[in-house]
Amino acid sequence: MSRQLIVKIGPNETIRFPALCTNCAQLATEKMELYKRNGRIRRQIDVPLCSQCAAQLSKSSAAEERMHKVSRLLAITAGTVLLLAGLLLLSGVAIWLRLLLALLLGLAATAFVTGLFRTRISNAALPEKKAVLDSAQLQAFSWRTATFEFSNDAFIERFMELNEPNIQSA
Repeated sequence: MSRQLIVKIGPNETIRFPALCTNCAQLATEKMELYKRNGRIRRQIDVPLCSQCAAQLSKSSAAEERMHKVSRLLAITAGTVLLLAGLLLLSGVAIWLRLLLALLLGLAATAFVTGLFRTRISNAALPEKKAVLDSAQLQAFSWRTATFEFSNDAFIERFMELNEPNIQSA
C-alpha cells in the first residue's frame, strides 16, 4: 500500500533517509534519483536502494530497447526533415535568420517526437523495474515542503522516525 508523506524542509535543512531500500527494505548501498520539475525549478533527491533493486533499474526489456532505438531514429529523421524544409521554405529571408529558424524548427520536431515516445518507453519496462521506480516518488514540492509517496511500510516507518518533527501525513 503506498502512502503519501509531506515533509517540511527549510532552505538549510536536509531530509534524512534510513539505510533501507525503498523497495524491499534491505540494507541500502545504492541510490536512485527522484526528480520533479515545477516550471523552471527542478528538485532532485537521492533515495536509498539495495544492490539488487539498483540492478533491476539498469535492466531493460527488449521492447524498451526497441522503443529507444525507434524514438531516436524518428526524432533525428523528423528534426532533419524539418530543418531542411525550413531552409528551403525560408529562402527569401536573410541567411542567418533562415538558419536560426530552421534549426529551431528541427529542434522542436526532435523534442516533440521524443516526448511522444517517453510514456511508451516507460510502459515497455520490465515489471520488476516498474516496481522499483514506483516504490518511491516525489509527488510535489515547494520551497517549504516535499511530498513523497512510498510503497514499503517498513521504509515508511523508519523514514517517519528519522524525520518525525517535520512529517505531515497527506
